[in-house]
Amino acid sequence: MISIDSIQSKASKMLVAGWFAGLIYYGWRAKDTPAALPMWEYAVVAIVGMFVVSIIIGLILTALAAGVTRVATGRAEGSPHAYAWAAFAAPVLAWFTAGYVIALLG
Repeated sequence: MISIDSIQSKASKMLVAGWFAGLIYYGWRAKDTPAALPMWEYAVVAIVGMFVVSIIIGLILTALAAGVTRVATGRAEGSPHAYAWAAFAAPVLAWFTAGYVIALLG
């Protein structure tokens, strides 16, 4: 069985990939609109957002997976299945978060 640490490591990499993919997609969509950001703002959003979003989404999803496991099974150590579902949701949330950030700044 895959370890929880391995799941979280892969989830963090996919979360960052989802963040950048969302920035590219929503930035490309906004490029022809008056709300498009200058390139330096995209760079700041990409670098700062990568750290901030990965920490916030990672903490929320890890706490949610641990809490659901604890309530459902009573075990404090967590379940790889719950963490795997959280790892699946992380890049999706990062994608949509990038869209909201671009919309807020634009």
